[in-house]
Amino acid sequence: MKRFKLNIGTKLFLLYFIVSSSLLWLFAQRTTFESAKSVMVEVSSLMSRVASQNNKNGEIDLETFETLIVNYLRSQRNTIDSNNPQKLENLAIYVTDKDGLLVLDSRGLTLGADMRESNEVESALSGITDSTSVVTDKVAGTKKARGVVIEYFLQSRFLNASNPIYGNNGEIIGTVVVVAPLIDLMGESYLLRFIFYIFVISLLFGFLGSYRISRNINRVQKYTSNLFSGEDVLMPDLNNQFNKLAKTIKDARADVELKDDVEQYIDTLAHELRTPITGIQLTAENLLSPMSEKQRKRFVENILESNKHMDLLVNRLLDLSRIERREALNNVETLSVKEVVNTVLKAPSRAKTILDKDLNIDIQISSNATLKAEKILLEQAIGNIVNNALDFSPLSGKITIKASQTNSAISIIVLDDGPGIPPQVINKLFTRFFSVTRPDTGARGNGLGLRFVRKIMKLHGGEVSLQNRFIQQGAEARLRFPLNIK
Repeated sequence: MKRFKLNIGTKLFLLYFIVSSSLLWLFAQRTTFESAKSVMVEVSSLMSRVASQNNKNGEIDLETFETLIVNYLRSQRNTIDSNNPQKLENLAIYVTDKDGLLVLDSRGLTLGADMRESNEVESALSGITDSTSVVTDKVAGTKKARGVVIEYFLQSRFLNASNPIYGNNGEIIGTVVVVAPLIDLMGESYLLRFIFYIFVISLLFGFLGSYRISRNINRVQKYTSNLFSGEDVLMPDLNNQFNKLAKTIKDARADVELKDDVEQYIDTLAHELRTPITGIQLTAENLLSPMSEKQRKRFVENILESNKHMDLLVNRLLDLSRIERREALNNVETLSVKEVVNTVLKAPSRAKTILDKDLNIDIQISSNATLKAEKILLEQAIGNIVNNALDFSPLSGKITIKASQTNSAISIIVLDDGPGIPPQVINKLFTRFFSVTRPDTGARGNGLGLRFVRKIMKLHGGEVSLQNRFIQQGAEARLRFPLNIK
């Protein structure tokens, strides 16, 4: 059988609910108990003053005091306030003489009993005022069981409050004790309502707290998963502690990625430089042999070409390393999109490729189209996209460059009519060092261009996307820049 497991949010909710309910319950019990004590002390003090004022020759005037007690108890029973949780209809009062013997009891107990065993009586005879104590007694009652009324006993708690009774000369001539069930003083219905309110409030706050914690944990988990899968994701906006956790995870991922990058850089350099170095070595050895001037020139050109390839690779790695360490743009300015595109196309290497392959370049960009960007980075981003279009376009092919604008962004779109993007590699295009074979030469690039473009777009708050064209053959590259860069 599969074991049922609670998530951390549910566990925290249950813990919060139990702790908060317990604390609130203790607070409620303590508060209502203190309130009950103050009521009983006030009644006891009142009875003490009345008894002290009604004494004859150092003895309590029991007849007068009993009449006053009966009238007081009758008034309590007849003036019950439904809005007051504290009820005194079951209030009892008894009086002892200076020796602690029972001389008056509203409960009808046997007079003459020695009450000194009761702490409240002993305390009052010792001169202690407003003394209180809680006593637990068995109380007989009745209930129905299967239609038959039976006797049973229940444990009931009583609150006693006592005060001395003073004679005319200030001497203690007796004690008065008031007794009432705690359940009446604390209000059973009031307590039940209070418990219900505590339950609802604890349930509400516990649910909201556990929901927020669970949501933040899930967001951190999703962020961590996406982060380590290689996606460029923004850190979620969480509370202070979870933000620190997310930042720590981000820093840890950066450290891991930096280590992987170093290893990949070394592997790539070793792999990419091995071929031209080997070619240069062989060509240099051949140059030591007798040969015609034409052959010598061809070997020298091979050396220069291999050196150019190594220089290009090293420079691209250095450019990528610099751009990936940057966190903000420098020298942002408003640029004409059409002018930047024309500058990119006029670069000697691109102009030569366009001429050699007899390509038709169709620029569909308004002269009024502008965007805010760092000029050098914008030229590099567009240049990399255009380079791919040039490499994959067939002879006498057509490349269309256009711009489209919305209320919040402007997009630069480059379309070619080459073979398109193979479906199996479309998700790997932005992976560092991944490259697709060029259709006309069979050569591969260094696999750093698109990664470079994505970092540039991220710095500008934009995005880059590549996909196949829908109606005709070819690929579509889109650079989307926000109109307002923060």
